[in-house]
Amino acid sequence: MLTRRDFLRATLIGSVAGAAATTRSLWAAGRLAWPKPIGLELYTVRNLLPKNPLGTLKAVAAVGYKELELGLPAPPTITPARFKSYEQETGLKLISGFLPLPKTVDDWKKGLDQATAYGVSYTACSNVERIDADAWKRMADLFNECGRLSKPMGIQFTYHNHIREFERLGNTDGYEILLTRCDPKFVKMEMDIFWITYSGRNPLPYFQRFPGRFPLLHIKDLKKGITVNPDEFPGRSPNPFTEVGQGRIDWPKIFAHVGQAGAKHIFVEQDECDVPPLEAIKISYRYLKNLRLS
Repeated sequence: MLTRRDFLRATLIGSVAGAAATTRSLWAAGRLAWPKPIGLELYTVRNLLPKNPLGTLKAVAAVGYKELELGLPAPPTITPARFKSYEQETGLKLISGFLPLPKTVDDWKKGLDQATAYGVSYTACSNVERIDADAWKRMADLFNECGRLSKPMGIQFTYHNHIREFERLGNTDGYEILLTRCDPKFVKMEMDIFWITYSGRNPLPYFQRFPGRFPLLHIKDLKKGITVNPDEFPGRSPNPFTEVGQGRIDWPKIFAHVGQAGAKHIFVEQDECDVPPLEAIKISYRYLKNLRLS
């Protein structure tokens, strides 16, 4: 006959075993690849944002995004004061401002005025022109000056890659020049995983050689079956961009090394979408939110 004491003992043993099984199950599932807030580059919704800024940002927040990167100068309807009110209403936070490539220090001072007005912690800029090694060196020197100006204002200067950075220039390339010539205190990188993959390079050796230099990452995927020509920017037909997790990039491998990269923030970006942009950003968010590492 089962006594009360036997019943309680059996229940306790079962509870402990169940908890252990749950723990094993969670451990087997692995840790979250990115437990921090997931951000969105608002270029993805560029056709929606100027027409209905608050409505678009509410839709972005409803998906689950918490952080933003915004191209500056922003559309005329989105003043710094208005954007800050949108942040308060939606719970979103603007982390980074994407600025035009400066040609001079004075150019950058104007950009910094915009960045400080919007309250960003990071800025990014990029080059899409084919230039020689000397031009990359001059650009690196200018970036050092820009970074020195930015630092006292609480803003980290970063550079965003496309594909021109990886074209061979003798025994080097533009990205190598920037990483070795720029002062790590003043200039860091916003690595775009799509474009470095499209160029034929692997992000991981850069994370290993230059740890901590990549506080921002652009997360977007390259479609399977697309013919890649790293010497030229792809056209829009066929569209080479797809939602994160739907393409050929090995995201678990990338996220296994984001700590080494020094990544602080990630921004989903999709230059062109085959489905409505708000649907595309949902697909990418759900993939990243559930991505686990073994």
